[in-house]
Amino acid sequence: MKPERGWATLAAVLVLTLALPVAAQEDTTTSTTTPDELTMSTPFPGVAVEPGDQVSFALVISAPDVVAVQLSSNGVPQGWTGAFRGGGFEIDTVTAGPGLNPEASFDLNVPADVEDGVHELVVTATAGSTSVDLPLTVRVSQQAGGEVTLTPDFPGLRSAAGEEASFQVTLQNDTPSDLQFELDSTGPAGWDVTAEPAGEAQASTLAVTAGSSETINLTATSPVQVESGQYPISVQATAGDTQVSAEVIVEIVGSFSAVLDTADQRLNAEVSVGSSNDLALVVTNTGTAPLNGITLTATPPSNWEVTFAPATIEQLPPGESTVVTATITPSSEAVAGDYIITFNMDHEEVTDSIEVRTNVNPSPVWGFVGIAVVALTLAALAWVFRRFGRR
Repeated sequence: MKPERGWATLAAVLVLTLALPVAAQEDTTTSTTTPDELTMSTPFPGVAVEPGDQVSFALVISAPDVVAVQLSSNGVPQGWTGAFRGGGFEIDTVTAGPGLNPEASFDLNVPADVEDGVHELVVTATAGSTSVDLPLTVRVSQQAGGEVTLTPDFPGLRSAAGEEASFQVTLQNDTPSDLQFELDSTGPAGWDVTAEPAGEAQASTLAVTAGSSETINLTATSPVQVESGQYPISVQATAGDTQVSAEVIVEIVGSFSAVLDTADQRLNAEVSVGSSNDLALVVTNTGTAPLNGITLTATPPSNWEVTFAPATIEQLPPGESTVVTATITPSSEAVAGDYIITFNMDHEEVTDSIEVRTNVNPSPVWGFVGIAVVALTLAALAWVFRRFGRR
């Protein structure tokens, strides 16, 4: 053998030796990713449903080669309807094979008049001469379908008249079906009540998938002049024959507003030095809530005195008025002229004030003194004329 041939033979042996493990590894990898036979399974082969509901079995189908797989069912109870679906269509065949994951399901519609009980059926996948069966069990029960609930975050809220009260209501769909709900809300006459999906202003429908929940924003605004009290607000969600509702309470504490004025609505008064003068003040509750414990105070000039009767208004219902008498006593040293007195109405929720221009008249005592002086002067003159007139 020539040396050149010997080296060539050795090189070929080395190449084959190194290549064999790689080929073996590649074969092993392929065998783990490619199924050896046709298979079909479902995550939940046994389910419970209510009469009148639909149940859907998701099907997982695999095959060792790319093949068309025929689907069929056996044992579907009389009156029930079953269909294979995929891609939004009713199907009879799917394509399965390495790397393919066909999405298919077997949907069953259960009649509403079916009695409680257990029903068994079989779906079959066929590719050429190979077939596999998948047993399925459906238990019909009146309590199996779950329910839909509406739950508010708060059973009630307090609000002032004319202000908005906001609730968040959870719509929970515990049924096996996706549902599309129509939303509605009701409240007392004159109220502005809305129910909208959270994050979707002015929408009136809400889709809730099976086993999930969504949030509804419920708002209620009362009229400005509504009376204090508790008012029911309700929200309804309807999907076909399924209807649920929830009720919340809005407690109106009323609006607080009041006005202070004089009885004749004139902001001036007359007083005299040395005497007390009365001024009639009127307090009117212009809000919708009762006002309790109203007090009146005054800021008069220095050394003046102002008192009130009554000193406190114990209760003033909405829309009503009451008269308070302010007795003004000017300072004995006050001179004739105009003075300003500020009258204040005080309540923990509302305040008001008015300024009254007060005109001071001289004391009538000085008038009498003047008359007396004049009389004495005239008498003295008369005496003088009598005494010295004869001379």
